Amino acid sequence: MAIVKMKRLRLMGLRSDRERLLRLLQSMGCVELREPEIDLSDPDWAALAKPEGSGLSRAKEQNQLLAGALASLSRYAPAKDGLFAARPTVSEAELFDDGAYASGLEAAGQIAEEEKALAACQAEQSKLKTQRASLEPWASLDVPLDQENTANVSVIFAAAPAKTDFAALEGAVAETTELAQLYPAGNDRELRYFLLVCHTSVEHNCAEVLRPLGFSRVNLRGWTGTAEDNIRSIDNKLAALERKEQEHKDRIASFADRREDLRRCADRSAQEIGREEGKARLVDTEAAFYLDGWLPADQLPDLENALAPFACAYEAADPTEEEYPQVPVKLKNNIFDRCMNVVTEMYSLPAYDGIDPNPLMAPFFIFFFGFMMADMGYGLLMIAAALVVLLKMKPREGTRNFMELVFWCGISTFIVGAMTGGFFGDFIPQLLTLIDPNSTFEMPALFTPLDDTVAIMVGSIVLGVIQIFTGMTVSVVRKIKSGNFIDALFDEFTWWIILAGVALLVVAAMGIAPLPTAVGTAVIIAGFLMLAIGGTRNEKGFGKVTGFIGLVYNGVTGYFSDSLSYIRLMALMLSGSVIASVFNTLGATVGTVPVVGVVLFVVISMVGNALNMALNLLGCYVHDLRLQCLEFFNRFYKEGGKPYRPLAIETKYTDIIKEEN
Repeated sequence: MAIVKMKRLRLMGLRSDRERLLRLLQSMGCVELREPEIDLSDPDWAALAKPEGSGLSRAKEQNQLLAGALASLSRYAPAKDGLFAARPTVSEAELFDDGAYASGLEAAGQIAEEEKALAACQAEQSKLKTQRASLEPWASLDVPLDQENTANVSVIFAAAPAKTDFAALEGAVAETTELAQLYPAGNDRELRYFLLVCHTSVEHNCAEVLRPLGFSRVNLRGWTGTAEDNIRSIDNKLAALERKEQEHKDRIASFADRREDLRRCADRSAQEIGREEGKARLVDTEAAFYLDGWLPADQLPDLENALAPFACAYEAADPTEEEYPQVPVKLKNNIFDRCMNVVTEMYSLPAYDGIDPNPLMAPFFIFFFGFMMADMGYGLLMIAAALVVLLKMKPREGTRNFMELVFWCGISTFIVGAMTGGFFGDFIPQLLTLIDPNSTFEMPALFTPLDDTVAIMVGSIVLGVIQIFTGMTVSVVRKIKSGNFIDALFDEFTWWIILAGVALLVVAAMGIAPLPTAVGTAVIIAGFLMLAIGGTRNEKGFGKVTGFIGLVYNGVTGYFSDSLSYIRLMALMLSGSVIASVFNTLGATVGTVPVVGVVLFVVISMVGNALNMALNLLGCYVHDLRLQCLEFFNRFYKEGGKPYRPLAIETKYTDIIKEEN
């Protein structure tokens, strides 16, 4: 409908009222706080300072604690929320209940302690498993791992690369001395383990002869007894740790009945963060504080009533033109065109002194989408999906706007589909032909993509011309309202005259009306004269000639190419219809057995149409978006608006019931 008018709010109040007033503003959700334009380093403002930030740090810590607790519950006691379950509703009093918040933080702290103990338990398990893996290769040897050398005998735990043949190791030692023996142990993917027992006098010789084969000593210090004994001990410890781990998980899962309380507390902590971040934009003294921000003009009376109990002074003034780039933009739309916020916000919000494009764009976007999809079956599925999400989930603004867009586009798709006779392509005629080969049933249609391609192409171009002229009209109105009638005359009116002359020539050539060709020619000449005079009014000398040539070239090619861009409406309608028919034809060729053939036909057709619908949903949205942003917006749209972000209650898990004061 329009861009909401904003007021610049400046407020000074007692510091003792600061928290209560910020809570009030957050509850009302109407004021966007901004940094005051004050140089705190200036000696004149030496008494002012930023509020201390310990509250923000504390709020973030609490939020992280609650988020961690909810994440732990999700791992060990997953919520059984329905796919389209709506969020629970709570009042502001329940959300900001200090007792419930303290209880939730206490529960979150207990979960965090259990999570910490669980992490320590799992770390110890990981350590023991690593130790067990290092001992497993030695489990087959009945030799204590702390076996010490004697005066005459050396016992060496060793390893070689896994690819080394143990027989080669034995052969190398046997060729060197008879006073040594190798005992094989286990192996892993990288190493082959063995025990070398030899007389101390030949230890050095054995090591030297084995070194070329990759010999290395294995350090097993710290272990006592055999590997098998230690593995058994580790297994017992692991079993105890597994029981302890499960106990911690069970204790965390026992808080599952507190999940909603924790979610509400998480939402509460998010409000604390928002309020503390808002407080950081204030400046204060020991006795007072100063607030600067933006407020929708229509909410000023409500704010004035709410501020009545406070000892404060405030001013709400209209922004100056110099402030327009800083003014946040809020769009006020009705139930039909608010779905266009999805498109507008994706592109760019309008500037504060611009025009809300949603009411202008909504009819074109929705109709163009339906024109391209053009299938009753697809439209019904879109309508059903949107209604399920909207009625069951009751989504918030962003998701709600998108699903409303799907709903309106679904209605448009169904209507155009009824005009073209499309119901999952030619599903019904194909099915009836499969059941009765003599069937000649055809869906009633005003026109069909395959039979009336040229007419649809012409219609697409006509729709494009209508949208282009709509954009030009909006531009003319804007320029006239801002006092730039000359710009409107020579930028838009001139081309309207030229295009009107072209239309008159076409009418005369086709004999639609008894008009002489000279009339159209005269109108075109008049238009080009206006273009030559007005379009080059800021040029001098030969620049007028080059400027005029550029205007003619850019104008003719621009309007021609922009109009041809709308042929994509016909192309996507045709491609969607053809692909659906191809899948239906494939399904109809599976066989002649009545029951089996019908079942296979339905399965193949539905799978193919599902793929076709998914492809068309994406393609139609992208191409529709392109037409709006490139062909329509460039006629009148002034982008660059800053989104309106008031200090407000914004929750993730719950919906807030507004309380009447």
